Amino acid sequence: MISVIITAREEERTIARAIKAFLSEDYKDDFEIIVVAPDRQTLKAARQAWPKVKMVQDRDRGKALAMNLAIAETKGEKLIFSDGDVEINKGAVEELLKKDGDLVTGRPMAINKPDNMLAWWQACLVDMADRLRGQRDKQGEFLLLSGYLFMAKKEVFKEFKFAEDLLTEDEYLSYWAWQRGYIIRYTSLAGVKVVFPNNYTDWAKQKIRTLAGGYQIPKDWKKNRAMRTFGKESLQAWQMWKNYVKNFKQAGWMSLLFIARLDVWLRGFIKVKVLKQSRYKVWQRVESTK
Repeated sequence: MISVIITAREEERTIARAIKAFLSEDYKDDFEIIVVAPDRQTLKAARQAWPKVKMVQDRDRGKALAMNLAIAETKGEKLIFSDGDVEINKGAVEELLKKDGDLVTGRPMAINKPDNMLAWWQACLVDMADRLRGQRDKQGEFLLLSGYLFMAKKEVFKEFKFAEDLLTEDEYLSYWAWQRGYIIRYTSLAGVKVVFPNNYTDWAKQKIRTLAGGYQIPKDWKKNRAMRTFGKESLQAWQMWKNYVKNFKQAGWMSLLFIARLDVWLRGFIKVKVLKQSRYKVWQRVESTK
């Protein structure tokens, strides 16, 4: 049996689309869809989208605890995780399930048209992430899961629970699983369409919490295997320039992207390492993606 877990919060406008995308998949087995959310509006919209959906109401204490609650309700041997504001591509489930690995991550795809600076930034970043994951997968190296879409065998969670203060549940699980000997794979064929922020304030909020989450990972877990660090990103700057800059306007946009990434890396470091802020201070809801 396959268990699909969709985490959501105040996403009554998008949850039906997320559920219906999973309903159109060919599981070749029994399946269940579990929606976990703190608000009744989202749960009501989920039930209207599919009467058989299993609903779990969490206590609005963050995604990590919501995922723990949902995992405890699953009946499947393989669990697929996604969010209530994204939509998987046709065939994504089949691609995740046929890939050999204990955990398998899909490919986030920006649906914002890259006709402005922020959308172009995100198109570059998701394409770069796809390249890096693909290279690491071919070489059998560690790679990060994407919380937008990934599969994990249920046995992984026999000895693992998400801690309440996590900023990036997918990143923490990735390092924990790898250092325990679990194999993480990547398939670019399992696409998931994502709406990214359309203003700098929201873009920075999203990136700060993502990058700040990396500082919560034990250093010994990351030693000689980290996929995302400020140093590695700096070394990739020239490669990004060569891959994506095609004209003078894009040269200006890329220069500003480098400055923006420095900004969010610094702010994430200060919040977690200097000010020791809790998840509840660092994590901020991004409205423009809803």
